[in-house]
Amino acid sequence: SIWEMYFDGSKSTAGASIEILFITPEREMIPYSLKLNFSCTHNMAEYEALIQGLKMLLKFKVQRVRIFGDSLLAVSQVNGDWQVKYQKLIPYQGLATSLLRQFEEDQLLHVKREFNPIADGLASLGSTIAFKPGESIRSFEVGRLKQPSFVIPEQVLQAENKETPWYHNIKDFLQTGTLPPEMSRK
Repeated sequence: SIWEMYFDGSKSTAGASIEILFITPEREMIPYSLKLNFSCTHNMAEYEALIQGLKMLLKFKVQRVRIFGDSLLAVSQVNGDWQVKYQKLIPYQGLATSLLRQFEEDQLLHVKREFNPIADGLASLGSTIAFKPGESIRSFEVGRLKQPSFVIPEQVLQAENKETPWYHNIKDFLQTGTLPPEMSRK
């Protein structure tokens, strides 16, 4: 009994969102959509869709899954075919790979956009998915994701400088009117 999952992440001027479609072994369809309430790139949204879908499959206690996504970049990086070059995608790729390993059997496949039934979003679900006899939609989940799957700690580099900063004398003069000792009036 193999589940199928289709995922898509998108970013526009209105913000980013993810859409996921689960198809049970009984051919029941479970669509899922989340608006991302944080700043991200299109590729980060694609990874978010994959990661959130994998997390949900694990909650459903699915063991065997076939996953389809139209992001050649995310699919190829998670499958190990391509190297991750963009720093911000490295943690996404690591988390997706780690989640994928928890399944007994998995396939992560790239599909062209026109073959991804959710590529144009779940709003047009009825017109983008061809239903076969016996298929149905169980529920429609819509929500918001407030934070990314992980938080990248911001690294603040502070130089250890034991000398007084160059602007200290200017700041002191503006605040107190006092000239630095080396600039005494003659």
